[in-house]
Amino acid sequence: MTEQILGMLQDGASIVLQIAVLVGLFLLRGLKQRMDQFYEAKTLLQNRQLLAQLGQEAFSYAETVHQTEDGPAKMNEAVKYLLNKCDAHGMQDVPMKDMLAVIETAWLADRRVTRATVPSVRLMTDEER
Repeated sequence: MTEQILGMLQDGASIVLQIAVLVGLFLLRGLKQRMDQFYEAKTLLQNRQLLAQLGQEAFSYAETVHQTEDGPAKMNEAVKYLLNKCDAHGMQDVPMKDMLAVIETAWLADRRVTRATVPSVRLMTDEER
């Protein structure tokens, strides 16, 4: 009789241990998924910030090195520069629309600064003369 009880206790303890291990695995899987999402979000943010900085560099490069060329040629050179820099930083799958967006954002920021420093001229009307 005692052997039967000990056998049942061992079976019960084994089942409880298996359930505990299974619950632990499910909890670890959930934690891993949350950590993957956190890592991906943080990496995405860092890549976006890096892409914005590289876009500013690409715009500055095209504006200074290729001063004599027209707008589309400068944009082409800026995209080439940005592609090379993205490859150097391990960002191979950057969509072209994102590259164009960061370069155009840098262009707009430069244009706003240029407009802010240029004084505006107001024409006088006949009544003011």
